[in-house]
Amino acid sequence: MNANPSQSIPDVRADLASLLPAPTERDLPSDRHRLIQEFMMTQIHTDQPPAEQPPRRVPRRRLFLASALTAAAAATAAVVLIGVGGPGGVGGGPAPVRADPAGQQILLAAATTAEKTAAASGTYWYLRTEAAGPPSESWTRRDGRTWVRGAKTGGTLTELPLPTSFRLGGPEVSFAELQQLPTEPGALRRWIAESVQTSDVRTSAGKPAAAMREQMVFDGLLALVAQLPAPPKVRAAAFQAIAAYPEVQSTGAIEGGQGLLIRLGAEPPARLVVDPATARIRKTSYYVTADGARVSIEGDRMFTLTAEWTDQLPA
Repeated sequence: MNANPSQSIPDVRADLASLLPAPTERDLPSDRHRLIQEFMMTQIHTDQPPAEQPPRRVPRRRLFLASALTAAAAATAAVVLIGVGGPGGVGGGPAPVRADPAGQQILLAAATTAEKTAAASGTYWYLRTEAAGPPSESWTRRDGRTWVRGAKTGGTLTELPLPTSFRLGGPEVSFAELQQLPTEPGALRRWIAESVQTSDVRTSAGKPAAAMREQMVFDGLLALVAQLPAPPKVRAAAFQAIAAYPEVQSTGAIEGGQGLLIRLGAEPPARLVVDPATARIRKTSYYVTADGARVSIEGDRMFTLTAEWTDQLPA
């Protein structure tokens, strides 16, 4: 199989080597890793103004996440305890964490909207991420055929040489598998956790440790509501599961919706802008790429997201 990209893509593999995880970060065939490199050319913004810092790719082994509570407990508790030394914890003794009902209510309102929203359809799943510089765009069919456009393609629409899968935090899933995910928050979280546990995702240190697996579970839930063509009831369950995390805080109204902070242990908090009226994530401080890397942005800036079905590729 010819894994070379379209001739319209400049030969930038040498530059990508410093931006992408080495192939040993994931047990991927060489042609698959090459495909991800080409895809990531259009997903990383490298032409930031000199005064700004570019998005930061965080190796999986540095990620850290506190354990989640159940949706029912998080929705009703004013103060909860994270048993970080117990099963699913990450060491140390129990510490009190103050929950913010306003933040949880925003997510639960978005869940209600998502569940009542009619399923959309189209030929291509369109994803656009934008921070500074030209936006990065992708169009993916149900069979995995993908077209991309961004700074690295010189603004030219380019088809990737191999089909792609969707990334659910760590593991890859097909479009058909997305449609069959559990629609109850606890079951959905367990499904993602089991998929992470049994997947062949690797880092340079081997299989992900417990803390990294917990991070991948959260990343998977966030991807379901922000990036992936999940059906309405699955998206509703993902919003409810995110609301169950103990450190969800509202930062008030912001352009595009309601601001949220979700603290993930030692890492900087995830920053989101949620529109409860449409059940959409309008902005986020990080997202997970097609090769499973976590791309974050520093300071108060965020990526602006557009994720929807469309029937046409651009001319």
